[in-house]
Amino acid sequence: MESSNSGATPQGKPLETALTECIQSYDQSYTGPGDEIDGNYPKNLHRVVSNWIEWCRKQETTTLEDVSTRTMQRYASRLQQRVRAQQADSSNGISAASAWTYYNVVSAFLSWAVRWEYLTENPAEKERAKKELPARPSSNSGDQQFWSANQRQAIVRYVGEQARNAIDDPETDPFDAVRNRAVVTTLAYTGVRGSEVLADYRDDRRNGLRWDSVDLEQGVITVLGKNQQREQTALPDQAVAPLERLRTLVDPPAERWPVFPSRHPPSLYERIDAAGYENPDADPWQFVLEKGIEPPSMSTSGARTLLKRLSDEAPIPDLEGDGYLTLHGARRGVGETLYRERGAAAAQRTLRHADPQTTSEMYSHIEASELAADNTAVFDTE
Repeated sequence: MESSNSGATPQGKPLETALTECIQSYDQSYTGPGDEIDGNYPKNLHRVVSNWIEWCRKQETTTLEDVSTRTMQRYASRLQQRVRAQQADSSNGISAASAWTYYNVVSAFLSWAVRWEYLTENPAEKERAKKELPARPSSNSGDQQFWSANQRQAIVRYVGEQARNAIDDPETDPFDAVRNRAVVTTLAYTGVRGSEVLADYRDDRRNGLRWDSVDLEQGVITVLGKNQQREQTALPDQAVAPLERLRTLVDPPAERWPVFPSRHPPSLYERIDAAGYENPDADPWQFVLEKGIEPPSMSTSGARTLLKRLSDEAPIPDLEGDGYLTLHGARRGVGETLYRERGAAAAQRTLRHADPQTTSEMYSHIEASELAADNTAVFDTE
C-alpha cells in the first residue's frame, strides 16, 4: 500500500498515526485502534510500539520528529531498570532477552519511518543509545539443536523406505507415507521455517504452502517470509522428486490446494460442512478428493508430532533420552552444512537472513572451532 502524510501536522507526524500506517503496510485491512490485526508479527509490533508510545508521551515526545537518540537512550535505560527489577524480584520486571526484543521491535518501527522518509536516520541504531541496554544474553550457538548430516540422512532414508513400501503394497493407502516423505525432505534440504510451509493457526496468512507457489521445474518455492513479504527460496533436487510423487498421488484439482494436506478427520468434516455437504458415511478424505473440497494444511504442531513419532521409530543417531529432531533444527542443520561447505554467504542467502550478523552469530561455534584448529597448527611447531 502507499503510505501518505495523512495525519501529519506542522509539528510532525504523530506517533499513533505513524504506527497505524506501519501496521497497514503488513495488514491492508487495518484501519486503526480497535481493529483486529492479521499476523503475529504486526500484532506483536503493535503491542510493543503502543506501549513505547505511551512511555514516550510521558516524556513529552509525541511525534516521530521528536524521537531522538536521547529518547532512545532513556528508553534503553528504562528497559535496563526493568531487568534489574526482575533480578531483585523474579515476580517483577522483564528478562534481558525481553528488553532486547522490545528495543529491536521499536527500532524496526523507526526503520520503517526512515524508509518512508519521515526520519532521516534511525536514532535507535546509535551505539550511545544501545549502550544503555542490559548486556545481551549470550548463548552458545553450538548448543542449539540442528539436524546433523548423519541424522538428516537417517530420517530421510527412513521416510523414503516407508513411502516406497507403501506404494508397492496394494493393500496399503500410500498417502500418509508419501506426504510425510515430502514434508521431511522439504524441511531437511530447503532451510525454510516451519511456519513458511505449514499452517500456523495463530496467523491466518500462514495457511501452508500451496501448489501455485511451487515450481518443480525451476526448483523454487515462494513462501511468506518472517518479514511478512513473499520470498523465493531454493528447492534442491533432493526435495523435488518426493514432491513430484506427492503431487501425482493427490492430483490436486486446484493449484491453490495445500502441498501438505492434513487428513485429520474432524478438520475434514468441518471443510465438508462448510462446503454445504452432509457428513459422508465413507472416508472423508476420499470425499473431499471426489468433490474437490480444499482440505486443511498440515500444521506446525502436526509436523512436530510427526517428527517426534519418526524420531522414536527411525534409527536416528545421537538422540538422547526423550530427544527428537525438532522442526527448527532442520533449518539450522541446512545452515550448518552450507556454512561449513560453502561459507557464510551461501548460508545467509539460503536462510534469507537480512543481516549477515544473524548468520554469523548462529554459527559462531564453527568459526571458533576452525580458528582453534588453525591456532593448534601454528603452535604445533613450538
